[in-house]
Amino acid sequence: MPFLYSLLAACALVALAPWLAWQALRHGKYRHHWQERLGTLPPDVAGTAGPTLWLHAVSVGEVLSAVPLVAALRRDHPDWRIVVSTTTRTGREMARARLTGAVGVFYFPLDFAWIVRRVLRHVRPSLLVVVETEIWPNVLRLCRDQGIGVLLVNARISDRSYPRYRWVRGLLAPVLARFDRLCAQSQTTADRLLALGAPADRIVVTGSLKYDVPADPPPGVAAVAACLEGVPVLLAASTLKGEDEILIETFRQLRTSLPEARLVLAPRHPERFDSVTLLAERTGLRVVRRTALEATAAAPFDILVLDTIGELAALCAQATVVFVGGSLVPAGGHNILEPARYARPIVVGPSMSNFAEIAGAFLDAGALVQVSDADAARRELLALFADPARRQRLGDAARGVLDRHRGAVERTMREIADVMQVQAGAFRSADAGVTR
Repeated sequence: MPFLYSLLAACALVALAPWLAWQALRHGKYRHHWQERLGTLPPDVAGTAGPTLWLHAVSVGEVLSAVPLVAALRRDHPDWRIVVSTTTRTGREMARARLTGAVGVFYFPLDFAWIVRRVLRHVRPSLLVVVETEIWPNVLRLCRDQGIGVLLVNARISDRSYPRYRWVRGLLAPVLARFDRLCAQSQTTADRLLALGAPADRIVVTGSLKYDVPADPPPGVAAVAACLEGVPVLLAASTLKGEDEILIETFRQLRTSLPEARLVLAPRHPERFDSVTLLAERTGLRVVRRTALEATAAAPFDILVLDTIGELAALCAQATVVFVGGSLVPAGGHNILEPARYARPIVVGPSMSNFAEIAGAFLDAGALVQVSDADAARRELLALFADPARRQRLGDAARGVLDRHRGAVERTMREIADVMQVQAGAFRSADAGVTR
């Protein structure tokens, strides 16, 4: 089975090679520290005499979820080194900025046995903690073979992903059995893991770590916030292609009644920063990019394109109304908890399958406006700017939902500590000269 999986993975890599090359040339993807994906890692993640915890968070959302978890690990287990891997460049940059308790960051390796072995020899982890649902058979198999504990935390299986997983249940069940613990965000995910063949005695419902992420404004964001102080602000968060036009047109209509209003346009992916800026400039309104803001701080603007990573959450504090993107197009939506921390009214489109349980909790509490299409989004956004009392009710309800669901970090820490205790004992035995 490992040989067949590796053969299929190699065929897939060859088939995708032209597309990967195009992405590298066109958008600069995958070129950044590419050698790390082949197992050549930086010195700062090399194993030492003490135990090491390897945490994997694929991209920005998973990294942010891991922020309170890493803080709790540093608090409770200061003798453990923490190293972090990500898959995307934006995730890597976010990890360096926010996961300050980690000693090093690197790109997750390609899941080929010879590459994974190189990584394990270099990092020498005692424990691997995977955030959300990243299942890599060779990584899991080799960790298990070498006595390395493995946990899946903040696990989530979306409505969209579950049918695909069911098709390969027979192959997935033995892979899931290699986890020492599977910490699910909800009972729904726990039931799905069980149905996919995960051992029942290793599944625990711990809740979503996203509820516990602290409000932690990054350096420099205060200057941006000052430019938005005292004016109505429409924040379009994590937009995808096809959504920016809708938000810009909504903003143009808003300006007829609120000429002092500002639009903060935050594209989800860095490769779209240039195209979104050009789109905004075609309106004839005054447009500035965040990275140019300090040089042009005195110049007035109507639209701010947020072309940075890590500042979006903090800018929710300046928003009058927040639209969360990835939801008017069939992409599954993005995180609505960041504006909830600042008690802001939130509007999303119909596509929220990636956050179905969180969105459901907000809808049940009257803390979220979900619309069916672009026209409805435009109407609701404009109506909210005209109704401060409704904005207040929605924002307070959103903050209430967030507060009621906190506590996942401590529940997850208990599961990690149980596995960590076994690994720490094994590590001490190995250090004394006994093969672990």
